[in-house]
Amino acid sequence: MSIEQAHTETNIRIMLLDPHGEYLNWSSALKQTDRNWQVFCFDDPEALMSRLEISHCDAILISSSTKDYIEINLLRRVQERYPDILRFQLGSKLETPKESIQKLELTHRIFPDPADVSSITQTIEYLFKVTRLISRPTLIHFISQQSKLPAAPSVFNKLTQALGSDTTDARKIAEIVEQDPALSAKVIQLVNSSFFGLPRQISHISEAVSIIGTRMLRGLALSSQTSSTYPPHKNWKYFSFEKVNHRSLLVARLAREICQDVGADKGITEQAFLGGLLHDIGILIMASQDPAAYLKVLQYAVKEEKPIHSAERKITGVYHGEVGAALMALWNIPSLTVEAILFHPIPHLSADQTFQPLTAVHVADALIPPAWQQKTAKMNSQLSQVYLERIGHLGDLHRWKLMAYDYKLLMQSS
Repeated sequence: MSIEQAHTETNIRIMLLDPHGEYLNWSSALKQTDRNWQVFCFDDPEALMSRLEISHCDAILISSSTKDYIEINLLRRVQERYPDILRFQLGSKLETPKESIQKLELTHRIFPDPADVSSITQTIEYLFKVTRLISRPTLIHFISQQSKLPAAPSVFNKLTQALGSDTTDARKIAEIVEQDPALSAKVIQLVNSSFFGLPRQISHISEAVSIIGTRMLRGLALSSQTSSTYPPHKNWKYFSFEKVNHRSLLVARLAREICQDVGADKGITEQAFLGGLLHDIGILIMASQDPAAYLKVLQYAVKEEKPIHSAERKITGVYHGEVGAALMALWNIPSLTVEAILFHPIPHLSADQTFQPLTAVHVADALIPPAWQQKTAKMNSQLSQVYLERIGHLGDLHRWKLMAYDYKLLMQSS
């Protein structure tokens, strides 16, 4: 798999919400980059939505001068009605932490410097390639069941709506979680595990919700839904699905610590945690959907001494990062989380130039022992020093290895 950034996209149609006319010259600046994209400007969000009903669009850009509640509402409506449209914010501004996290989840990128048109267009082109990559028919086939695509878990959607409400409390969150008995059991099991190390047993969902937090609950809802949708085959005995899920929790937790170590903002930290929790769901999907083929993957990896993602591509034509990212994109999971899942074993193929959720997930996955390994093959990522050097964090690796020590012990004892 490769993503060439040098090639420029043609015939891209962009709708720009610019209520104060700040970017009237943006089309001219775009032409100077030798791109013949079409840009349609609007000063009213309803006019933009009306145009979307009758006209194709590839991406929307929203001026940061748009009032926050209007922008968030528009981003959410576009995401729900037109999930294939890329969503961006032009410019940055002072925001509450809650607004910042919401926008990071609802946009594909926020461009702090609107004048850097060349960089913006390159990023848009890159994300178009990522979108095409995870929309291939082969991937859709892998995640389909009986010719149907699995629906996003309703609990996840309800928790997302609750996060955007100013009136949500732990009691309401608990009521949402209790609608899913499997998730409720998983929450109680997790909060009483060594993962949290609490001095007493927790038996009430409302108390567990307060301890775990709503954003972790969303990740657990996705993980729980995936586990029930793609269970292990009755004859599968080569690695434990439960152990893979347990390890993903450890990866998520270490990824969050790595983010905190570098002072990443809360939005990046939350997406890194979610990416860590979901990074290997593609393995479970592939082993569940075609266990015979995945056994061949494991055998090939051992015999040829290849990384698991290389063996997957050789045997099946796809690898688990692509499969997991395809499902999460279908479920409208935030873009940076999808990219972390997609690229976690091959981060050097991403366009990252700075610390991102992918960074934390890749490092955490590489430093925690895999759920399955033989002497010549491992199921986790292998550290990419080229990538870490490119984004300027190779010097942090020694410290991160020390942080991973306790997680290694937890994994080895499981």
